[in-house]
Amino acid sequence: MDTSSCIYWFSGTGNSLYAAKRLSAELEELPLVKMSDGVPYGTVGGKNVKIGFVFPSYFGNLPRAVRAFIEKLEIEPETYLFAVVTMGAVGQGSLAALNSALKAKGCKLNYGRGIRMPANYVIKYNPADSDKSVSKIDKTDKRLSKFAAEIKTKTQSIKKLPMTFNTLYKNIEALDDAFIVTESCTSCGLCEKICPVNNIRLVNDTPEWLHHCEHCVACISWCPAQAIEYGGRTQSRRRYRNSRIQVAELMRQNQETQTE
Repeated sequence: MDTSSCIYWFSGTGNSLYAAKRLSAELEELPLVKMSDGVPYGTVGGKNVKIGFVFPSYFGNLPRAVRAFIEKLEIEPETYLFAVVTMGAVGQGSLAALNSALKAKGCKLNYGRGIRMPANYVIKYNPADSDKSVSKIDKTDKRLSKFAAEIKTKTQSIKKLPMTFNTLYKNIEALDDAFIVTESCTSCGLCEKICPVNNIRLVNDTPEWLHHCEHCVACISWCPAQAIEYGGRTQSRRRYRNSRIQVAELMRQNQETQTE
């Protein structure tokens, strides 16, 4: 396998990382590269190179951090580009947005699919219990294997896509004022380390949000003390995190790196 080939991934609660790992295993251990660790130096790709993007759908849209990463990434036009979007419900609009961003760079998305994973947006609803979540993850494996088989043969196919819901994602970064920290907080700093867009700092041993939030809910979901809430919406709700992903896999290597 050409060492330039890889899968770039972005994940909050672990669903997209799980999908990326499954694809990697079936694509001759295609290297995994974390988007939150920054954009690689120089041009990537080439005629015989496969580059993938695996990320969640946020509000039926492309996550802003993923868009910023793509805009900065220098890609050879002949590269075979594929994408898999994980989603709880609406997700296909994010593929349309990705394709548009790639076309602006003189490239195109060759293959794109969405896949349903356990929904995790605890701010809006109560995530499924652990048994149902595990069952749903099990069901994704066969579909991910099918995707990998099609990617191996450089299939040219993108699922039909509706319009992107841009208005639902407008000013989302400013909505982190509603995060609160309860007395259960142990000042462990995990929320700071796991935030993929470097939006949390511990100030006097208390987490503070810096207003470029992605709403990935990693901080709420992975807090070991369940000490982070979003206003009055989340107190009685379950937390979801992919049980097959370790929290250390999601931590940023460079705490100063931002994708915006």
